[in-house]
Amino acid sequence: MLARIRTAALITAFALTLVSRVSEACGCFAPPDPTVPIVQAGERILFAVENGVVTAHIQIQYAGDAKDFGWLLPLPSVPTLKLGTEELFAQLISTTQPRYFVRNTFTGNCGGIRNATAAGFSGSESQDAGSSSPLVTESSIGPYDYAVLKADSKEAMFKWLTDNHYFIPTGTDETVGPYINPGSYFLALKLKSGRSAGDIQPVVLTYPSDLPMIPIILTSLAAVPNMGIQVWMLGASRAIPRNYNHVVINDAQIDWLGQARNYNEVVIRAISETPEKHAFITEYAGTTAIMRDVLDPSGRFGSSGELAALTDPGQFVSYLFTHGFPNGINQSGAFGRPLPPVVKNLVLAMVPVPEKLTGVSEDAWLQNLSNYLGAYRETHPEQFVGWSSTFDAPALAAQLDEKVVRPAREAGELFRRFPKMTRLYTALSPQDMTRDPVFSFNPSLPDVSRDHTAELRTDCNLFTGSQNAPRTLITEQGWAFRVTSEPRDLTSGPGALRIETLSEEGDAKVLVDNSAMIDPTPACGCASVDALGLGALGLLAATLRRRRSTPAAS
Repeated sequence: MLARIRTAALITAFALTLVSRVSEACGCFAPPDPTVPIVQAGERILFAVENGVVTAHIQIQYAGDAKDFGWLLPLPSVPTLKLGTEELFAQLISTTQPRYFVRNTFTGNCGGIRNATAAGFSGSESQDAGSSSPLVTESSIGPYDYAVLKADSKEAMFKWLTDNHYFIPTGTDETVGPYINPGSYFLALKLKSGRSAGDIQPVVLTYPSDLPMIPIILTSLAAVPNMGIQVWMLGASRAIPRNYNHVVINDAQIDWLGQARNYNEVVIRAISETPEKHAFITEYAGTTAIMRDVLDPSGRFGSSGELAALTDPGQFVSYLFTHGFPNGINQSGAFGRPLPPVVKNLVLAMVPVPEKLTGVSEDAWLQNLSNYLGAYRETHPEQFVGWSSTFDAPALAAQLDEKVVRPAREAGELFRRFPKMTRLYTALSPQDMTRDPVFSFNPSLPDVSRDHTAELRTDCNLFTGSQNAPRTLITEQGWAFRVTSEPRDLTSGPGALRIETLSEEGDAKVLVDNSAMIDPTPACGCASVDALGLGALGLLAATLRRRRSTPAAS
């Protein structure tokens, strides 16, 4: 989430491999397999809300000098801190990212071709500081030193941070103003001496609060234009943006046959059409079962006791590979995948790559450690001159348990405790970050699938073979396009089908319905795409018509 206070903050994109296949049957057109849309997000956070207590898993993204790392987070109460896991966010993205499928159907005689669906495109310790000090708590966890400070006085807080060597970037003075209130607090984080930016990992905060909130005003200090903000909410029902609008995107603008590559552009356009550009879309709302046993399947990580007893470094690292430390892979085939950065850094701190062992990467060193420390070292002793290891199996096992095993298991347990998960997304520029979004729940609202399917219909007849038969793409919301070979523009027309407000009970209240702009002539059932200025979906053109009177809700 939240104020990465270094302007060099790293915005990370997660994407899956794009795959392309062409159907050879009867020469009929088949689109390439769609894939997950590539969406960059500068803020990622998971909130779990239960009995007036908020648990927040926050991904901290940063690139730069470790001494310049500083992180300030306003909070309504004093939090407790734990370490989180990057894998939580990687798995959340993979399991909830919107996917767009195209299902091929055929009418008439197409030479025996059957209908088919193309693969989817998959998006402390407390101390008495005295009444004159803002300090409430000061301690450390993992790679961080941290302090919780009273937000009574900006001057007193900044003085304490400066005196205690916390980095405060230019511009913070203006942006923290809205959060300076008696009874409020700030969490300040910095990296411990000797740590690098590569040691950064997510943190988990637990604090009393009725509702979770993102201090987006403070985030604006390090934001970039159209910065993606992804929020996952766990609770008893579907979550809503309580003080932001809600948008259903117009899927006539999605490039269905072009791997939905313009998904994020459509979202940005839809958000920009809302008042003050304050809105979220719901990308998934449904069961948490899709994340159960993903982070903590039975047997993953093995036993810390067994690991601590492996005094041979090669056997120790082999145990990591075969017990799910590389991104949950729990089999011998995991040797083809590298250890995640937090694990790799801990091992290399004790068993570094020899300086004279040139041309060998850190990953290759670890994946073949037994060989390098055994047969290879015997035949190439000159490459190990001056090399030493500080390997301590019990100490390393304890570090892995603290920083990897327990965070993954605790995060995994959330998906058994809470029945519902909602994924919300928006894209905001710094000038639009003028109101902190607050989130709540509405048990009346329906689930939202991550999967969306359009129909690509081929109409074969006596006079046209399947190769030349007319084809129509019918989107999930019911918009129909005649497919031609001429590409058309998809940058005009509304990005939003509907702009709504969602409350904590009842149905959505529609503020703007753009259906008439998409289909201005419902009486005749068709309209010219050129007249509408909508453009086409990659290779789509000619006509746009409504298949049913009301598009499906998203």
